[in-house]
Order: sequence, then structure tokens, then C-alpha cells
Amino acid sequence: LEGKKIILFVTSAFAILSVIYALSLTNIYRSDALLMGAESQETGGLSQYSGLASLAGIGLTNSADGVGEIIEIIQSRAFVKHLITFEGVLESMMAAGSYDDILGDLSYDPEIFNEENGTWNKKPSYLKTHKAYLGEILSISQDLKTGFVSISVEHISPIFAKDFLALVIKEANALKREKDIETSNKALSYLKIELAKTPLVEIRASISKLIQAQLETQMRAKITEEYSLVVLEPPFIPEVRAKPNRVFICILGTMLGGILSIIFLLFRNTFFRG
Repeated sequence: LEGKKIILFVTSAFAILSVIYALSLTNIYRSDALLMGAESQETGGLSQYSGLASLAGIGLTNSADGVGEIIEIIQSRAFVKHLITFEGVLESMMAAGSYDDILGDLSYDPEIFNEENGTWNKKPSYLKTHKAYLGEILSISQDLKTGFVSISVEHISPIFAKDFLALVIKEANALKREKDIETSNKALSYLKIELAKTPLVEIRASISKLIQAQLETQMRAKITEEYSLVVLEPPFIPEVRAKPNRVFICILGTMLGGILSIIFLLFRNTFFRG
């Protein structure tokens, strides 16, 4: 009877503590999107010109290589440094305090950021922000079979989670587009000079093909926003929290209390009988 009382008391105590702990945790919302790599221009017919293309710094890569590159861009420190130049992004990433579900307002931690005068008490570096960005906020992966890219953002504000994810996708496309246009301009300058210098018909034909490919790249870059990543399933404002799983925490805490109390009784009865 004494053992049953101990088990009941300890289990109940753990159950109550687990409920209190679970209720104290902040809701985290997850917005996600499904993407696919934009099909690159046909390079099969240009493979015979790869030697000449490499001299001009022209990459004849396939779409899979392009997706891998843009994933690395999204995960890079330079990209995070670019993202935090947008108004409110750094504050929401690194100083978020609480979120009002009714008003939809995000409040900042006053110990980190003073919202009234817009000043930082402890402004985080972009390196620290990058660590939080990869470790707590952003998740991105590619299905090697389908080639689809899954990307998600977790935050205490469902609105910021959606808006920030949309910003990541938009800016990743924009930076890749700008980079390719710059590279293409340099390649075109080189190719036009070489075209004017060479009298050989075969080489002129090869250069003309490469020039055509670069013009097509520039045209595609300038007329489409979804340059490298095409959105199949856009970001959304989540209505249900992703974590914590409060029911699981309460069940686990209660079970832990029961197991520990039984272990205590077995230990006491085995080594301290009489």
C-alpha cells in the first residue's frame, strides 16, 4: 500500500509538472513550399563546343546542377547577410519575443531589441544570425528521385514564417538571375571579340551557337521571376502549430514519473529490506 502511494504521488507530480512545462512552451508554426528546378536551356547540342565555352567562362550545366547551386546559395552566409538588409527581418529572426494570435502582432524581446526607439541592446552578428537561420528557422532538402525541393520556415509568427519563406525564394531566384546575366554579359563580350577575329567558318559557326545560347539565357532571365526555382506549392500562413506536441510531452512526463517511482521502489526493496 505504501508503494502504491509513492507511485501515485510521484506519477501525479510528474504529470502536473509536465503539463505546466508543456503549457509554458511557445507555439512554433511552420510554413513550407514545394519547388522544382527551372529547366535549363538545351545544352546537348552544345556539348561539342564545351572546350571553347570553358575559355569564355560559360557553364553548360544541367538543371540538376543548377538546383544544387541555388540550394547552396540559400544556405550561404552571404545570402543571410543579404536577407537581413530587408526591414524587420533581423528583428523578427533574432529578437522575437511573443506572438498575439488574436491581433496577429509579433512582439520583440525588450532585452534584445527596443521596439519603441528601434535600437538594439544586443545586436547579433550576421554569423550568429546565419547559425540560427540554418539551425532553427530554415530547412531545405531535395528529393534525389523526383528532383523536387522542399523548403520550410519555422517561427513563432505564422505570418512571418510565410512572408520570410516567400522572400527567401524570391531573392534566391533574383540573385541567381543577376549572377547569370553578369556571367553571360562577360561571355558575350568575349565571344563577339573572338567572332570578329577568326576567319575560319567552322569556328565562327561554333561561336555563333554559343552567342545564341547566351542570348537565350539572358532573355529567359529577364522575362521570368521564377528563374531557377519554380514554385509548385507556394508558402502559406499556417493555422495549426507545428510544435510543441503538448499531448506527447504530458504523456511522456507521466510515464517517466511512473517508471522512476517503480525503479525507486525496486531499488529500495532490493537493497534496503528490513
